[in-house]
Amino acid sequence: MAVGNQEERPLYACFKALGFILLLSMIGIHTYRQEPGMDGRGPGVAFARQEDPLSGLETRAALEDLLERLDESQRRIEQAMGDLDTVSKDLGREQTGFQRRLDVRNSHFETSVLDDLRQGLADVAAVKAIAEVNSSRLGLIESETEFPQERGKTMMIHPTVQLRGNGTVGSAVLVYSGPFAGEGPAGRHCNLALTAFHVVAEVLGSRLERDIDVVRLYAPGLSKGQKALSARLIAYDKSRDIALLYLDTDQQLASLARLKSDSLFKRLDIFSEACVVGCPLGSNPVATMGQITAIDKDVDGEKFWMINAPTYFGNSGGGVYSVPDCELIGIFSMIYTYGKAKPRLVPHMGLFLPLASIRSWLETEGLGFVHEGIPVPSSSWRKMGYSPRTGLQGENNRG
Repeated sequence: MAVGNQEERPLYACFKALGFILLLSMIGIHTYRQEPGMDGRGPGVAFARQEDPLSGLETRAALEDLLERLDESQRRIEQAMGDLDTVSKDLGREQTGFQRRLDVRNSHFETSVLDDLRQGLADVAAVKAIAEVNSSRLGLIESETEFPQERGKTMMIHPTVQLRGNGTVGSAVLVYSGPFAGEGPAGRHCNLALTAFHVVAEVLGSRLERDIDVVRLYAPGLSKGQKALSARLIAYDKSRDIALLYLDTDQQLASLARLKSDSLFKRLDIFSEACVVGCPLGSNPVATMGQITAIDKDVDGEKFWMINAPTYFGNSGGGVYSVPDCELIGIFSMIYTYGKAKPRLVPHMGLFLPLASIRSWLETEGLGFVHEGIPVPSSSWRKMGYSPRTGLQGENNRG
């Protein structure tokens, strides 16, 4: 409300009206004339009261003083109302500023909350994506660690080979089936198996140049004639107790052991789980589970690894596989015995030649293609019993 407003305010109007009423009342009292008969003199007798001049002046002065005080009160009220109006305007401006600041803060808060919410949703989406990826990876890990029976059969049982002769029995592992490179015989495959040298020596006796006549395969899908083959020795190392056999078939064989990569092989250590597969006592392939218990057993200057999987006569030459990936990590060699007069076996203390030593030996023999998985190079044809002039022959080439 403005100070200069010409309309009478309700409070001031009340005071002014009250003043006029009092003034009229005082004047009426002092000019009053008494009606006839009011003084007891009888009807028709008029009585007039004379006004006191001094009393009228005092009354007028009192009224003027009252009016002055009323005017002063009005001025004070108007001043107070003006101050109140100023305060009201200040409060309005302050409220407007506060509301503006509040709106800005609310806007910032809403923006911040929305940004946080969007970021939170993005984080949730990212976590969900990571969870899905990890879930798929976990599924792969589970599939690899479950050690399914069919994979074990395919990768460890089917590549196993049984060797017989001279009243003894042993095992071998199919590791290569590949073509001849370059001008080699077209459509014909070279099939090779790793075994322990002492198995070959016991089966062939002193005549290592002879063929091993009884070689039995266990890969599925082969005819009876394909499962019964002969084999010849093409390379060996007596100190390492390792040998490589050439199988007398030029058909491609699908059931091969998969050699563990160098990088993964280096991760193996004591307590790593492993499986030994061989033909103990001339039986069909038998798999026994265990752990690597030592990696530094010295035998005649060669380092062998020890495994506690139960083994027996006939396991020699068989494969040792890492678990659960079923990859070849060595060739089983020998079993610990105790007692001189009547040696007794310790089935849970077997030794095998680790794959790193086998790879090194193959490279030394010029047979690196075996673990590399490439076609037979011309430099190795002679060892395989092949020459471009005469074709495949039963040449005996031992290392």
